[in-house]
Amino acid sequence: LLVLSILILSSKQAAQAVLQSNGSASSAKTIDQWMLQIRQMESPGGALGLNETVNAIGLNSTTGSNNLDIHMEKNIEYGAMAILSASSYGNPNKIASGGTTTGNKTGVYINLNKEWVAAGTLSYTSTYRQAASKYKDLYTTTYVAKVGDAITETQGWHGSGASTWIYNNFYSGLLRAYSGSIFSYYGYLDYTNSYSSRAVVVVGSGL
Repeated sequence: LLVLSILILSSKQAAQAVLQSNGSASSAKTIDQWMLQIRQMESPGGALGLNETVNAIGLNSTTGSNNLDIHMEKNIEYGAMAILSASSYGNPNKIASGGTTTGNKTGVYINLNKEWVAAGTLSYTSTYRQAASKYKDLYTTTYVAKVGDAITETQGWHGSGASTWIYNNFYSGLLRAYSGSIFSYYGYLDYTNSYSSRAVVVVGSGL
């Protein structure tokens, strides 16, 4: 089962589509494992059948662009999906585990089983620490909102709790869909733990 949520951005010079994939089941991996393996989906032998070489340090391509960029979802990408789900374009009702952001099969499937986003402090990790800034959302132990991240402004929505924010500079990662609601989160968690995640694909010229 594979469902894609599509956001089209257009300009005079190019069109870009952002696609988020999700399946009925997911593997459990650490943040570092997800960040590297999702980026390598563009590499030879990867799930997309492409031939781009992805550098394990920085996660940037070392070959020419294939006009595609796939990466582990960031917190602001998850947040945008969550906010849209509660808008007039989505499902105004609370999304149960296994439900979708639109209330029908055209939406993004949500499993309230804890999922990593590429966000945190995580100065102990190697892949996350060295990854290009476009592949992660850096936070501090004092929460400062990022546009669209759906953290404090959505507390309590659809029964989400005010969860623990990141407070350790060395190993705290961030989980979304933590418990009971698409808007729930938990930020005091060892990055070496294994949970599910999602892949986001950006399509456009020169990526």
